[in-house]
Amino acid sequence: MSVMSLRRNRISLFTAALLCVAAPGIAQAPLAAAAPNSPVAAGWSFRVSSVPAGVGSGGELAYDNSRRSLFITDDDFVMSTKGGSDVSFDPHVVKPKVTVFSTATRRPVRSIDFTPQPWGMMPVGNAPIIPTLQVPDGISLDTKRGKLVVSNSHANGVTVVDMSARTTSARNLVSVPNMHPMGSVVDTTTGRAYVALNNASRVAVISTVTGRKIAEIGGIAWPSFVDLDAKRHRLYVGNADYLNKKTNYLAVVDTRTDKVIKRITTPSNTRPKVDPATGRIFAASFDTGKLLVIDPDSLTVSKTVATSTSPNKLAIDAQRRLVYSANLQKRTITVLDADSAKVIATVPTGAPVHTIAVDPATGAVYGTQHQSGRLTIVSVARNR
Repeated sequence: MSVMSLRRNRISLFTAALLCVAAPGIAQAPLAAAAPNSPVAAGWSFRVSSVPAGVGSGGELAYDNSRRSLFITDDDFVMSTKGGSDVSFDPHVVKPKVTVFSTATRRPVRSIDFTPQPWGMMPVGNAPIIPTLQVPDGISLDTKRGKLVVSNSHANGVTVVDMSARTTSARNLVSVPNMHPMGSVVDTTTGRAYVALNNASRVAVISTVTGRKIAEIGGIAWPSFVDLDAKRHRLYVGNADYLNKKTNYLAVVDTRTDKVIKRITTPSNTRPKVDPATGRIFAASFDTGKLLVIDPDSLTVSKTVATSTSPNKLAIDAQRRLVYSANLQKRTITVLDADSAKVIATVPTGAPVHTIAVDPATGAVYGTQHQSGRLTIVSVARNR
């Protein structure tokens, strides 16, 4: 779990006042680390390696297949956590940015500087009192219009910027005071980005054309991470009741009306991912390790898989029919058959993998490493 979930933890004003900026360089040599091992299972083999990601601390990432580029948020910050708990402080020089990583050369090639944007205010409790850099956490892409949508959770801002940019400015910032933006997704057909506002019980709708907020979707308690089924005009919104863990559901929104049409009961802190081939929704609970399979027609749970892990984020390879779960605290990736939802492999990663994405052309899986500057790469091959 990233530090975006820690807004209610108490922090000292003295520590927060030590925030400052500088310009660390991007790593040049993609030195691969040795794989923990190469599991073979159910007709597949998986080889794990890692390379420098060009960030100080790997946050979320998103893949643009046409550009063969990963966009990686550097959520290096003075506040950190071990797997979502044990909050600690490390006063040091930080520079907020998004790094662009080439999957063709497996090197970071440039970055987009978030430093020039106006600082936001981070709350202590419910009082926004600490000036904070726009440190990026969540990210989604409008590949049609060449735009990034980035959630700067602690600073309570959303950045919309060109993929080709080298820097940002005040014009790129949408301020959402004290709302704690988290996950986002873009409907490339309409140019509408949906950003979960965890502290406001709403989802913001932002135009990737104008870079401005155009609507809000209310009635969703503690929205956290989201995914989209554009064919069915549906937005799926997970929620995270971090305090009480009593209000737990997956909200289904009709994107034509921006209305919630159903709330599906789930275990706590569940994050959705849509299979683009079938429309089935896989929803993983970070708190319980349970992974739900939800039928898109009846919007009911058809299967529950107990993974006994800590599934942080999911990725789906629709072509090879594989589902991947990044298990942050367990330092593994679980692999499931997308059609049967059966676990076919558990891949040790040797690092706490945070967020994952699949290259549909090669099947390679890329994962950021929590509070690390390296990128995990899982090479996937079909056994003969």
